[in-house]
Amino acid sequence: MDWFQEHLALPKHLSSRLWLITLPSAVVSFEKRSDMPKLPKAGRVLGVALAGAGIALGFMALRRPDTTLAYDGPLAPVAKKPATAAGLLGLGGVAFVTRSTFLLLYALGLAYAAGTERMSLEEPSSGTLLGGRVADPSRASG
Repeated sequence: MDWFQEHLALPKHLSSRLWLITLPSAVVSFEKRSDMPKLPKAGRVLGVALAGAGIALGFMALRRPDTTLAYDGPLAPVAKKPATAAGLLGLGGVAFVTRSTFLLLYALGLAYAAGTERMSLEEPSSGTLLGGRVADPSRASG
């Protein structure tokens, strides 16, 4: 067990609504109120490319939910879930487009935590993000 897990109460699992919508909104809101330096304007082109790749991967994941990416590297656990990888790419792209340093650090931190399996990220789907269905059938009421 490392120092972070010993001394900080970090969650082991984050729902897709939390890691993809709620926390990034709070991060950007906090950053607007602070004097954190912004990323360079030249990064906006990279941001558009990353966000576009995230959108394309997200559509692929929605059309074929059982697909995995063939990748054996440091972020292999994330690559096994294409919708999660799409969300992380999208967050990174939005960070560069909006020049948000905190949002970029947040996206990189999530990628590291999920890639090293210190934290599991729920794979986003249109149903769980838009409230159409419950991700875990055991949590359904009825």
